[in-house]
Amino acid sequence: MFKLNNRNKSLVFYTLAFCLLLVTISSCSRDIHDHPDLVTGEQLFNYHCSGCHKNTGKGKFLKGIPPNRNTVLSSPQIIHKINENDGGKVKMPSFPKMSQAEAVAIVSHLKQM
Repeated sequence: MFKLNNRNKSLVFYTLAFCLLLVTISSCSRDIHDHPDLVTGEQLFNYHCSGCHKNTGKGKFLKGIPPNRNTVLSSPQIIHKINENDGGKVKMPSFPKMSQAEAVAIVSHLKQM
């Protein structure tokens, strides 16, 4: 077995830390749509939306996350927010890779809540 000097130990440490950072960053996105087991609007809502809006759709008032249950937005407006979210002061992530069918299923679930 070989011994590492301090310089090489530092190099190994920083290389491993960098790789871990890359893996962490690449796994943060919820814009992943390879989930064939999620088919209902409720399942899709729970996967993509409930982390912020809760599974009840009531949001988190103290964190500034509005409720999406009983929203006055139309279905096309909600789909637009899901897919494109124009940015600005809005903190909601967009899901540009989400299929139209998934977005429609989520909106149907929201309208029935």
